[in-house]
Amino acid sequence: MSGLRVVLAGAAIGNGNRGVEALGRSVADAVERNAPDSIVSVLDDGWGTRPDVVVGPGGPGWHGGRSTVEYVGVRRSRRWYRPESWAQVRCAQAVGPWANPVARRIARADAVLDLSAGDSFTDLYGPGRLESVSAPKRAALRARRPLVLLPQTYGPFTTIAGRRLAERLVRAATLAYARDGWSYDRLLELAGPDADADRLRRGVDVAFALEPRRPPAEVAILLERLAGNAVAGVNVSGLLHGPAAAGRFGLAGDYLATMTDLIRALIARGAHVVLVPHVHLPGGRGESDVTAIAAVRSALSDAERRRTTVLPAELDAAQLKWCIGRLDWFAGSRMHATIGALSSLVPAYAYAYSDKARGVFETCGMGDQVGDARALTGSAAVAAMTAAFDARASTGAALSEAAPAVIRRSHEQLREVLDDVRQWQQGPATARAIA
Repeated sequence: MSGLRVVLAGAAIGNGNRGVEALGRSVADAVERNAPDSIVSVLDDGWGTRPDVVVGPGGPGWHGGRSTVEYVGVRRSRRWYRPESWAQVRCAQAVGPWANPVARRIARADAVLDLSAGDSFTDLYGPGRLESVSAPKRAALRARRPLVLLPQTYGPFTTIAGRRLAERLVRAATLAYARDGWSYDRLLELAGPDADADRLRRGVDVAFALEPRRPPAEVAILLERLAGNAVAGVNVSGLLHGPAAAGRFGLAGDYLATMTDLIRALIARGAHVVLVPHVHLPGGRGESDVTAIAAVRSALSDAERRRTTVLPAELDAAQLKWCIGRLDWFAGSRMHATIGALSSLVPAYAYAYSDKARGVFETCGMGDQVGDARALTGSAAVAAMTAAFDARASTGAALSEAAPAVIRRSHEQLREVLDDVRQWQQGPATARAIA
């Protein structure tokens, strides 16, 4: 098979968010497997152009592949004169893209693949965030390159302007995938009644295709020594840490107190608890899970802390998936942490702050393993999660029946996309409109 040139947007690999990294790495893995000799340019918020240095799935030389993965910095910035500024990219596209590294790669691309971080194609986080998510889509359309919206969530849109922008971008895309049934219905609404149904497809979250990778020996040995015990994994989300988060997301109660009580209850049931950070920012700032986990552990007794293990924050998404795959049960609020469990056939419970988790869990027949933190809190939430832990054997058996089809679909949909892009090389599909 011939190599491709693809630009991947909305799935930065090195930004500390392992969920977004899982999306990007899954696509890179798929290109390595299905289109050797390709060039994957991953847009991120770094500076300049940098090579990928990962050895293993998604990295250079993996599986005998010869593809190149590179990171290309671009952002909304007041430093409009910088080549990483979207303002500079737009100017370069108007007068000649070759002097700008981002514009040049988009102009040469066989397709721009866009993931919107899985769930950020919405105005729920404000107009600035929607503009950032829309920028690579607009750039692809200006360059008249095929825009592929990979499986993601669409909406919600709370403003007329936000919805109109989403409609224009969806209708201009060459292909658009949704990652669950609920999202597919929203995609159809945005595309309108006259849309070509062949280019609107129902898929699954691409992170189901992520290839696990063994972590450093000291971490792997630590987890392997826990074998034979009941080992429960828990992700505590830094996004939900603090009173501001309660107001922002409409949480029903004290999130950290609920997660602390859950860990105590699991320990009381004889479990060893492995705490899994899935987002880590330098210094533990912002929404870092490391800070939230530290706050929870500080509330435990010394005896309880000895029954817990914290995974290193430096582990990448593929390494974390390997670790999660060694657990007996998992609960968490970071959706892609729970996808790491589901795709490893580990029964999981999502303690969620939005509707997005339920749709993804329903793809695996696990819709009843989702608790809404906006309605369920405290002892009731702990009771629901510990009941799920107690029922892990039967849930795991059901997951083992349902999840393999989802995992196969995650691989198939990426092959479909790459096959389509290869066909466009022969007779290029161009953008339907300029947004």
